[in-house]
Amino acid sequence: MRRGRLSASNVLFVCSVATIAALVVPWTDFQHHTHWAKVQWIPFVSPPIKLSDVIENVLLYAPFGLFFPAAPPKWRWRLLIATAVLLSSATEWTQVYSHTRFPSTTDVSCNVIGAVLGRLVADRRI
Repeated sequence: MRRGRLSASNVLFVCSVATIAALVVPWTDFQHHTHWAKVQWIPFVSPPIKLSDVIENVLLYAPFGLFFPAAPPKWRWRLLIATAVLLSSATEWTQVYSHTRFPSTTDVSCNVIGAVLGRLVADRRI
């Protein structure tokens, strides 16, 4: 059996996931207890909402969508959205264990929007 080589697109996808993890996970501020009171539960309603944060989150996930690995057309969008939700939720969840970070469903929503926009660019629909 012949081993497939990683395409440049797959390498860029892995780099986008690594960049997301590096920037979103509070690597130096993990605590042994949670801070559930800091969670901003209602997207685009729970404060603080800053336009700069919205734009940053959309742009952070655009490469994720742009370089998302090929999938059968029937599943492409479902897999993209599900994977973006899972990655975003997981990285936001780590912020529950931080004194300095604020987990937010607004961030999760913006991250998914960014992934979808990146995929639309890749499919040249934008």
